Amino acid sequence: MALFSRSARAAEARLAAETAAAFEELGRTALEGVVPIGEVQWRQRVKVAGRVKALRVQPWSEKVQSLELTLVDGSGGLTVVFLGRRQIGGIRLGSRLVVEGTVAESRNQLALLNPAYQLLPHEVALPY
Repeated sequence: MALFSRSARAAEARLAAETAAAFEELGRTALEGVVPIGEVQWRQRVKVAGRVKALRVQPWSEKVQSLELTLVDGSGGLTVVFLGRRQIGGIRLGSRLVVEGTVAESRNQLALLNPAYQLLPHEVALPY
C-alpha cells in the first residue's frame, strides 16, 4: 500500500508547478530594468538587485543613526544607506533585495541613500 494516493501526489505536483510559476512571475516583474552593480555611476538613477553581504549601524550625524548595508552581485558591490533606521524587518545577511534610487557619494564610496526596496525570496534567481 502506498503512503500517499495517486490523487494526492498529483495535487502536490500541481501545487509545486503553480508555486514555481508564481516565483518566476515575481522575479520577472521585480527584476525588470535591473542593471549590474558594477555599471552604476554617480548621479545616475538605477535599479539594482543583489545579496546583502554586510550590515552595520553607523552614526550619520550627532542624533541620527543609519543602517548601512553592502549589496553585492557578480559584477560588484554598492553601499545602501537607510537614514534614521537601526533595522528593517526581513533584511539580514544573505537577504536578496532590489533597490532603486539615485547614486550618491557617502564616505568616498558610491551609495544609494534611502532607496525604494523590495525583498526577494531565495527562490527568485538574481540576474547577475
